[in-house]
Amino acid sequence: MPHRRENRRRSTRLSLRVPVRIYGRSAENQPFRELTDTLAVNAHGARVAISVSVTQGQTLLLVHGITEEEKECRVVDVKAMRRAKFKVALEFIHAEGNFWQLFQPLRSANAERKQHVE
Repeated sequence: MPHRRENRRRSTRLSLRVPVRIYGRSAENQPFRELTDTLAVNAHGARVAISVSVTQGQTLLLVHGITEEEKECRVVDVKAMRRAKFKVALEFIHAEGNFWQLFQPLRSANAERKQHVE
């Protein structure tokens, strides 16, 4: 029986550009502030492109550029890109609320699968 890889995503990912500010410390322990836009968002975090090298597991502060709401995030993945940029996946440490201000909060991927099974 072939092994089917389960979708590990906890909520639906949406390609959405939202202006954000990211505060933290670089991999060299230097403080930084980065102005960027999200590449994608979901109920549990975002993917962004930044020019600062960060490490998996470190904590950053993400500030929504429109609402000024702040969320503490954990770096869960870092991939090098062209032009000295890094694609960084961020996970909210506390995912409650509607940080991205979407009309309908992004639903859990598990809830969507259950809805289609019935």
